[in-house]
Amino acid sequence: MSGLLIVGRGAFGREVLNYALDAGLSVRGFVDDNPGAFGLPQCGVGILGTLEEVDFDPADDRFVIAVGDAVARKSLAIRVHQRGGSLASIVHPTAYVARDASVGDGCVICPFAVVATNACVAENTAINTYASVGHDAQIGAHCVFSPYSVVNGNVHLGESVFLGTHATVTPGCHVGVGSKVSAGATVTRSFEPGSLVSGNPAKGRVMFLLANG
Repeated sequence: MSGLLIVGRGAFGREVLNYALDAGLSVRGFVDDNPGAFGLPQCGVGILGTLEEVDFDPADDRFVIAVGDAVARKSLAIRVHQRGGSLASIVHPTAYVARDASVGDGCVICPFAVVATNACVAENTAINTYASVGHDAQIGAHCVFSPYSVVNGNVHLGESVFLGTHATVTPGCHVGVGSKVSAGATVTRSFEPGSLVSGNPAKGRVMFLLANG
């Protein structure tokens, strides 16, 4: 990989830039749909253009999605692939990823995050600072772990699940596709797709928009 293109120039994008540099990666620049709105270059790295107009070499350059919304992460990943681009993962040097864990393309494993033994993290998932994935957990594509969120052993998260700060999913629970788990919630049972989950112990309801298509 000759160059990394960071999709998203917001706060998380600037964090991802620093994680990439810490990992010794070469960053070409930011890609953003509103390239004029974010001021001066960060760490000397500027904005190259929008996702539709940016010039890149599909053989050498790779993209990483740097937004903290699970639905937006999926949408942006689709757009990258439509342009013929590929996703690259960033694993910060202070993070721990077990040797027998699996991490898909386009994941961001932030400082002090943990991916435990035999866990499987699908593509384009963001695991923020001090968040953890327990042993044998199965994490769907495009998920977002906020700081200090915890998924324990044998948990299954569907695609595009969002976990708020200090959210905890206890062993063996399933959280369905597109669900959102609020900050501080403790999930002690499984929830169906499209659930909005909060509380301790957590209760949830299916979100109207997802439930209706």
